[in-house]
Amino acid sequence: MLLLKAKRMAELPIPVYLFRQSGFAPSGDTVVSVAPLQSVVAVYGAGGVVGEGGLASAIGGGVVFRNDASDACYIGVWGARNASRFSSDLRARMEIRLLRHAPDARLNFWGAAKERPLRN
Repeated sequence: MLLLKAKRMAELPIPVYLFRQSGFAPSGDTVVSVAPLQSVVAVYGAGGVVGEGGLASAIGGGVVFRNDASDACYIGVWGARNASRFSSDLRARMEIRLLRHAPDARLNFWGAAKERPLRN
């Protein structure tokens, strides 16, 4: 029974949040896209402080949102091009559901590499 429930949960579409937030660029309103930590690690690999290292090395930076009450963690990217690439990479590996609002979580931290990595 437990195995069947776990399999069914894995088949559910993964929520990918797409929203705008200030604080990432001088212009203010920046596109941000995040997804649950486990889903992103399954595509990009782990590493870093909470698991954002694989994503950060593939795209050149990462953002972490965390809900302190539920301990839910979402990692992703900022910038329209990065958000498009992020959702395309996730869509290629799993079924996603695009939600056009921020998750119920606060910005924990974000960082960028000095150079943008080359796309394979």
